[in-house]
Amino acid sequence: MENQKPKAVLYVKRSFGDKLNVSFDFIKENWKVLLKFVTYFLLPISMIQALSLNGLMGGALSLSSLASSGGDSAAWLGAAGIMFFVHYGLYILLAMVGWVLLGALIYGLIKLYQTREERLVGLTFKELKPLFLKNIKRQLIIVVISFLLTILASVLMIVLGVATAYTLILTIPAFVAFVMPLLLFSPIYLLEDISCGAALKKTYRLGFATWGGVVLMAVVMGFIANVLQGVTMMPWYISTLVKYFFTLSDTGSETTVSVGYSFMLYLLAILQAFGVYLSMIFTVVGMAYQYGHASEKIDAITVEEAIDNFKNL
Repeated sequence: MENQKPKAVLYVKRSFGDKLNVSFDFIKENWKVLLKFVTYFLLPISMIQALSLNGLMGGALSLSSLASSGGDSAAWLGAAGIMFFVHYGLYILLAMVGWVLLGALIYGLIKLYQTREERLVGLTFKELKPLFLKNIKRQLIIVVISFLLTILASVLMIVLGVATAYTLILTIPAFVAFVMPLLLFSPIYLLEDISCGAALKKTYRLGFATWGGVVLMAVVMGFIANVLQGVTMMPWYISTLVKYFFTLSDTGSETTVSVGYSFMLYLLAILQAFGVYLSMIFTVVGMAYQYGHASEKIDAITVEEAIDNFKNL
């Protein structure tokens, strides 16, 4: 079956508005495939994450209740405090696993979309699997390196800030300028057959050259993601607050402490966690097309490919 819409080609120099449009076009064209694979891989993570999320909120509310009731410090460091940090650590760990899986999946689909004649139509997991597993390994490396670089930059900024507060005038903008290009690390390393060192070097070369576009894409797509996250989070957040207020009341409420209400909170927490991953698709796809624009603008990658193809004739 022929595709009616033109292909959302990756390596094209575009204005910012066109980069947004092509990102949305890719998502609209392939939303069924994206939803299918994201649900398959991220819904199980969301189901576990929902347990830690409810436990985290329960621990926070318990600590708040102890504080408001005049509980001593020993009570704060008791079971409620321990469980709070356990659930918090589990939630962060699951979020990192989810981010690795999401990035590996979306960039794998984008790469196959660019190379397959039929785009993503009829794509099976068997065809996606080799690229997906390769991307998971690379995404893990990206997370570790990005974390270490961010920590290093943060420590340097703190040391300079302790020496004199006046350095913050320069170190804070320098920190932001240093971190933002890392948003291109994933698309470069996952979409190209390139070594990690070369990918990191190219990340900063393209990132600094198109720094404004990277920041603007992150802000706009991040805003869209936050709006969607707010929509999926609000039912869970309101229901959790209702349970908290009724629990603190003198009379209490059988409804808010019932098994049925707790199960409803669990389902809403799943919706909240899964909604985060769905909303992050916009940022991931946006950064992919920002990378494609930067590659074409700085390296003229399609011209190089045309020359290489001509030599092979």
